[in-house]
Amino acid sequence: MKTTKFFLCGLTAMLCASCIQAQVSPGVSPAITEKYTDAAIDSLIRTHATLAFRDAIPPQALYQKFLKDFPSARDVEWEAAGSIYEVEFEVGHTDHKAYYDEAGNLLMYGYEVRRSELPAAVRDAAKGRYPSYRFDEIKKIRKGTAVFYKIEMERRDSEVKMVIKSDGAFVDGWVG
Repeated sequence: MKTTKFFLCGLTAMLCASCIQAQVSPGVSPAITEKYTDAAIDSLIRTHATLAFRDAIPPQALYQKFLKDFPSARDVEWEAAGSIYEVEFEVGHTDHKAYYDEAGNLLMYGYEVRRSELPAAVRDAAKGRYPSYRFDEIKKIRKGTAVFYKIEMERRDSEVKMVIKSDGAFVDGWVG
């Protein structure tokens, strides 16, 4: 009887752990809105970045969409500038940031990733340009229809920042 209870408790714990892992995985991929073109999203984010931010309470429809997109989010903080809402939060132990318009359309989101999660083309492009630097901070970003990696690399007292598309192409003039 005790062996059966122990086995069932262990099985339950494993199932709960796998459910929790599924909820907090950074592989969550909520859909970016198709309402805007990639160029329009760039314009909205660029305008947002130039305005004064303020703490904000999002409209109910936006808040509900956020909960649907990121059901395991915690430590949520909202800011707004113009008609764009920026939300920072954690899923598991991973920092995330997302941008929405007032209607709840997801424009862009990103989260921290490990070096081992970089596509080979991105890793090779960064190391090819900065061979003596080591990876420090990496964020995977979905904006419009594209995936980008925002990378910080360092060597002693020197740091470089770059944005690379998933195909290994460097991006100039990044906003976001």
